[in-house]
Amino acid sequence: MNLSAKTLERLTEIIAGDSQLSPYRTGRQLIDFFYDFGERDLYGQGFPARAVYVLDKLKKLNGTETVAKVVCAAFDFWDEPDYDPEDVALQFNKILARDGFRLIIEHRYGWMQGDEYIRGEPYFELRPIVENVIAAESLVGTSHEAILEQVRKANDKIHSGDFAGAIASTYTLVEELLKHLLTETGTPHKDSEGDIRALYMAVRGPLHLDPSEPGIDALLKPILGGFQKLVAGLYEVANKASDRHARKYSPAAHHAKLAVNSAFALCEFLVDSREYQKGRVSKSDAATKTT
Repeated sequence: MNLSAKTLERLTEIIAGDSQLSPYRTGRQLIDFFYDFGERDLYGQGFPARAVYVLDKLKKLNGTETVAKVVCAAFDFWDEPDYDPEDVALQFNKILARDGFRLIIEHRYGWMQGDEYIRGEPYFELRPIVENVIAAESLVGTSHEAILEQVRKANDKIHSGDFAGAIASTYTLVEELLKHLLTETGTPHKDSEGDIRALYMAVRGPLHLDPSEPGIDALLKPILGGFQKLVAGLYEVANKASDRHARKYSPAAHHAKLAVNSAFALCEFLVDSREYQKGRVSKSDAATKTT
């Protein structure tokens, strides 16, 4: 795997501890760190600046499978009370995503202590992002069939035990559908926007889903307000319990099912709303032509 120059620079700061977000490593400690990856250097006179040494090693290992192990090891400071590896990984994933990868928190085998299950020690794995991306062309028609197909794939992940992956796929489904609806309705938006809360707020106008809009039936306002909260909830759970970022929580099966089923209801409603609005426009045009 190949990492960009910007990713290597940020990784250098984390390994060396110069960013103040991770433990400081001395020159000798840096040699010990890379010793585990086949490097055999000695510390002494002429040893380069710490950051220079780390970056040189990363460039040497870049393009090999070993660099993935180095990335994971860089965040292995769980026993340091003054640092939070989860938070640092969350920030690093924003850069790493551009290379097509993200750090995921896993746990070693746990054990039962009475009636309570104790999870094993946490560690990071590096995984490609591609597996959770929904091809844009699969939703070009913004049809019920396209939605059902993506929901089926998310449910397949649940059945296989990949609950975090199912939530990530669900988020991507909602994100892509909202972008397609915005494009279809000619509503300005950034294609790079990944926040479904902002995308949903933008789509409410052309689909007339704003509960404060005049003419909205009072009986529908609580449901429309609920959809807005649902979108915010999906955003939060996807950020903290999915493969989109380093996870703060490991979701259970029923959490993934809740996310998938909620997203399915939302997406179906959005497609129906779009069809309804298109029908209204068609009837209006027809009436205009007959007068």
